[in-house]
Amino acid sequence: MHVSSAPRSGQLSVRGRLGYRQSNSLHAPRAFLSKLFSSSDEEDPKPIEMDQTALNPVAMPGKKQRDYTEVAYMTGRAKVVNKYFPTAIGIDDFLNRLEIALYAYGFNGDNSIAMVNLCRDEITVSLKNKIDHVFGSSFNTNGLGGVLTCGVTGVAAGLSHAPVSKGSGKERYVFFSFPHISVDARGEVGTISRPGRPGSSCACGALNKALIDIKVQGVDANCKIPGVHEPLDPEFTILKQRLARRLRYDGLDDGHVSNMNLVDLTKVAERTISDDLNYLISQTVDPQKADYAVVTGVQIHNWGTTFDDESPNLEFIAPAQAYVVVNGFKTQIDLNTMPSLTPRQIRILADTGNMDASQAGSKDDLVCNSTGSSTLREIDPPYLYRSKRENRRKREQAETYSELIQSEGLSPEIACPWPSWQTSLRKQSPQTEQEKGNSAIHFDSKFRTGEELDAMWSKLQSEYVSAGSNKSKSSDPSSPEDS
Repeated sequence: MHVSSAPRSGQLSVRGRLGYRQSNSLHAPRAFLSKLFSSSDEEDPKPIEMDQTALNPVAMPGKKQRDYTEVAYMTGRAKVVNKYFPTAIGIDDFLNRLEIALYAYGFNGDNSIAMVNLCRDEITVSLKNKIDHVFGSSFNTNGLGGVLTCGVTGVAAGLSHAPVSKGSGKERYVFFSFPHISVDARGEVGTISRPGRPGSSCACGALNKALIDIKVQGVDANCKIPGVHEPLDPEFTILKQRLARRLRYDGLDDGHVSNMNLVDLTKVAERTISDDLNYLISQTVDPQKADYAVVTGVQIHNWGTTFDDESPNLEFIAPAQAYVVVNGFKTQIDLNTMPSLTPRQIRILADTGNMDASQAGSKDDLVCNSTGSSTLREIDPPYLYRSKRENRRKREQAETYSELIQSEGLSPEIACPWPSWQTSLRKQSPQTEQEKGNSAIHFDSKFRTGEELDAMWSKLQSEYVSAGSNKSKSSDPSSPEDS
């Protein structure tokens, strides 16, 4: 593959998914494109001097304090996330910048398929929905913690669904890969309040458990021979093995790992999964026959400490890799050099992205404002039946009904009879699981072996760990054989 650090031409042909030409050419502004790409030869511009009182409401007079409170609050929330992920920007801002950048290289929702790899956690759906809004229905390769277990067959299956250009015969793919983590409104790492569930949960739970296990069991103990995993827990054991091998590759022993936190391991997971993705791409994509883009990073949930509280639930993306391969030439993209859209533009695009009538009246209530380096917008309720505003509305309704019952002198029925048709649904008398037996297929997870076979297996595992520890760092960490 030839590598180029700059675009070969500012003129691009864009074809629609239906095969017709949408526009004859796209003349990307050269001044804009020159700032889009990383360059170590240019001096960084001097930062703009800002009046610190503009973002410090305490130092403002009364009226100005009220005018700037929202900006100050959103800036404060962004600062909480940027403490751990300095490049993080709002999720809407990120997707809008990315869409513009990829469009400059011929990728759009009509001619490309999105290959999305996220954690299986349902709270990652906010990112998937926004990707789908740009690129249409995506092909997912999700795994616990974002680990890629689909292999070349899974990736190839998604690629076979891509649109084909009638003019060039080319296909276009956009690969996304993001492990995730929670950093709540108060800066607590890993804690998240989920709708309908009391107390705090964890994100990412799989990565957090992997960190605990690796600390207790040790790095080498989790560097299993490739292909060895627990039959009843395949994804999680593969996740731990991939992380352990990456830690060993990076030269981190048990002493280093004992001092790691969830932020540290999430960044290790991003590097691991990104390398795995790049390796799978190298085994499945022919850059002479298809153009593709790769976008990786970390999805960050910056929600309120309680899901139903007044704090807006925000989502961030910390970009890591972003590059395109067009006609066999690879170009790195720096999304953080692109300007963010204005709050008004973000609102308009977000509103058109979800035309669900059930949310029509709630869009104007969602917070959207600038933080200086990015534009943040409160995420749409991921669960409409458990959204904050819906809960508040129901509480207000309950208070209203209580007052009406008293004022109108009603005598309500506290207990309602069980539906009579319920009995007709029963095929037989209810039984416990133990009574009816279990016909599930049992995995061959355990078997008896002799002492000689156990000793051979132990020796094989020991030699594998020892050989891996002695390998030079010149090997490719993305290759299963070398990791």
